[in-house]
Amino acid sequence: MPNSKLFYNRRKKLLKNKRLGSYRKTSKSKSPRIPKLRKYESPSHHSDLFTDENRKGTIKGLRFRSKQEAVQSVNTIKSLYKQGKISFAHAKQAGLAMEQRSRFHASKTPEIKKANKVWSKFVKSFKKSS
Repeated sequence: MPNSKLFYNRRKKLLKNKRLGSYRKTSKSKSPRIPKLRKYESPSHHSDLFTDENRKGTIKGLRFRSKQEAVQSVNTIKSLYKQGKISFAHAKQAGLAMEQRSRFHASKTPEIKKANKVWSKFVKSFKKSS
C-alpha cells in the first residue's frame, strides 16, 4: 500500500457519510467502529478483534485473564458443543478469537501468557480433528 494514512482518512470519511453501512458510537469512546474491509489492512486501521458483531451467538463468560479462567472457558465451550448448543465451527471460532485476544493483549502479564498456552492448545486440538 503506497500511502496507508491517506487510505485510512478516506475510509474514515466514507464511514462518516455512512456509505459503508451503519456504525454506532460506543459510550466509552467517541470514535466510531471501523470495520476491516481488506486482508492487508493493519490492525491500527480497524477494530474487529475486540468487537462483537453478532451478539445472538455470543458465548458468555469466556476469559483469558489467568490459566484457571482459561481452562474453565475451554470446558464451557466443550460442554456447549457436546450439548449441541453451538456448532463445531462456532466452537472453533470462539477458541481462535480468545487465543488471538490473549496473544495480542496490550498489557501481557505472566498469567495471560499461561492462559494463551491453554487457548493455543485448544485451537491446535481442532486442527488435528478437522
